[in-house]
Amino acid sequence: MTERISYLTKHLKEHPKDFSTRRGLVALVNKRRRLLNYLFREDIDRYQTIVSSMGIRHKAPGRVQSREDKYGRFPPQKVRKGGR
Repeated sequence: MTERISYLTKHLKEHPKDFSTRRGLVALVNKRRRLLNYLFREDIDRYQTIVSSMGIRHKAPGRVQSREDKYGRFPPQKVRKGGR
């Protein structure tokens, strides 16, 4: 999959207006990202080995923030009249 991604990237550098290839490349990159996220959840050591052997950058998925973590630093909003 990584070889195909690198091939399509090189193709798009030569043909920047080829949008169907760009769409396929984005789909492949997203598929690889999802597979690496799954591998990170299941076996971190194997994930690190694979990412380093492929020589790619991959940001490991972070935890989902709660509403309080995400918006806790902002002051609360005023309550409107009428329930809206």
